[in-house]
Amino acid sequence: MTDIRKALKEALPDLKLKLSLDARGILTLTGEAGSWEEVVAAGHLAAGFPGIKNVVNELSVRGQPVFRKDYAPHKERGMKAGLLDKVDVLIIGTGITGCAIARELSKYQINLLAVDKGDDVATGATKANNGNIHPGHDVKPGTLKAKLNTLGNELYTHWAEELGFELQRCGLMGAVTDINLRPALEKAAEGARAMGVFRPEVVDGKRAKELEPGFAEQGIEPAAALWLPSMGLVEPYKVAVALAENAAVNGARFLFNCTVADIRTQNGRVAGALTSRGFIEAPYIINCAGVYADEISAMAGDKCFTIHPRKGVIAILDKNRKPVFNALAGVIGNSPKKKSSESKGGGMCRTPEGNVLMGPSATEVPDKEDLSTTPEGLDYAMSLGLDYGINKGDIIRFFTGSRPADYKEDFFIEASTVTGGFINVGGIQSPGLAAAPAVALLVEEIFTGLAAQDGFALPGNPRFNPRREREKEFRHLNREEQDELIRQNPAYGRIICRCESITEGEILDAIASPVPPASVDAIKRRTRAGMGRCQGGFCQPRVVELLARERGLELTAVTLRGEGTNILVADTRPYAEAGEL
Repeated sequence: MTDIRKALKEALPDLKLKLSLDARGILTLTGEAGSWEEVVAAGHLAAGFPGIKNVVNELSVRGQPVFRKDYAPHKERGMKAGLLDKVDVLIIGTGITGCAIARELSKYQINLLAVDKGDDVATGATKANNGNIHPGHDVKPGTLKAKLNTLGNELYTHWAEELGFELQRCGLMGAVTDINLRPALEKAAEGARAMGVFRPEVVDGKRAKELEPGFAEQGIEPAAALWLPSMGLVEPYKVAVALAENAAVNGARFLFNCTVADIRTQNGRVAGALTSRGFIEAPYIINCAGVYADEISAMAGDKCFTIHPRKGVIAILDKNRKPVFNALAGVIGNSPKKKSSESKGGGMCRTPEGNVLMGPSATEVPDKEDLSTTPEGLDYAMSLGLDYGINKGDIIRFFTGSRPADYKEDFFIEASTVTGGFINVGGIQSPGLAAAPAVALLVEEIFTGLAAQDGFALPGNPRFNPRREREKEFRHLNREEQDELIRQNPAYGRIICRCESITEGEILDAIASPVPPASVDAIKRRTRAGMGRCQGGFCQPRVVELLARERGLELTAVTLRGEGTNILVADTRPYAEAGEL
């Protein structure tokens, strides 16, 4: 530990530091730093030393308040509510990881409940990323990320076929315009093969232009290119919804607007979770809480890693701005003209629906709930398209997400050796979306191993059905198919969202689904109503009306994105009728 202290003091001389190392290799840093950048740098530096399993970073910034979530109100509400449920397995968090695990464990005949503090699945990092199913070539070799990325990428084809979501294998291409750089591409391809990436290939310039016509359209003459055909694109929230709906059909349950405020333990193992809606008894808890995964683990008595949120800005462009490339492609060496602390993020890609995405940027922040969009972050995201004439006038929406990174910059997936029945699934940042199928299989293996040790029976679910019927998408049907659908149900003939051609029938189908949406944003994620050029300016009132009608709610009870986001606050019609307006 002396070497670690010495290295930290040399690199960050103003650091006031105390270190402690437990028998597992968990290093805890306490003290003060001069800036948040120093806090993060200290954590990364410490995590890189041999024998350090992970880092708990409790350094504070001199003169600045420490950002901590206040769980007291949630605890108070939960204690007043009393016992809410008794289950066999409780999953905390319903992003892509939590939903994937719920679906995998629904193969067993167990009482499984997944809870989330949001009003729907995929309200955190899952909805705020660019939907890339990475091939796995760009991950640090030897990490758990690398192993699960390549396996997860391969499994996505099976997932898409079973669950009925759109997966486009667009491929990834990195081109060079100088033939002298071809040996570097060959070396990269060799490294990708060693990591198990599917069929990496170095192609000549002619073949590169055949695979990616965008080069010719942009006047780019590649000399050679690295081609990775397994690169894929999905709408990430659509994948999460598909997983959750299939899990629900197979017996899993979901509960939203439910914040976990404490984990109760008894005789060295979990007994359940105190939530804002009451206490949930559970002998097994799986922690998929994203940026809060470290806090949930600490609640369970196992303080073994720290999440340092890394936020990123993404801009969505109007569909009039056509994608430059069909594949995720570019010329290696072309980089943003301005470098800054933001320039550690992604690039330009497209969605399966054809929108161009710019970004994300990457900025370390101390506050897990800081999802503000900064001018610097947006400028960086947009700078990635300057060579192709893209500008801010093309933007229809921008947003910010937060990556739940730990200091090892790897996935942290294991059964706790401190608290029985508790499984951590933390640090799930990119390529977490691509790795999700493999993550779910690994967690299934860990859980079944724990159950076997405990003598907990896991009979197979005799009614398990891995298949989910693909939802009807009116906009993608031909005229004959649209006419037939309208004949079957006239609701499909009423367009609610003009920009995206989303029908009333599609919205009603979503509301009647196994994991029904309860807010306007939840409807948007399922159907795309509100995702077009006007961003809900025309369709939102109709969506509010449909939600209220179908769920038996007053119009004022409909929310944008869950508790406290009511769109309408009062009915003014009585005043209007009285001539007061």
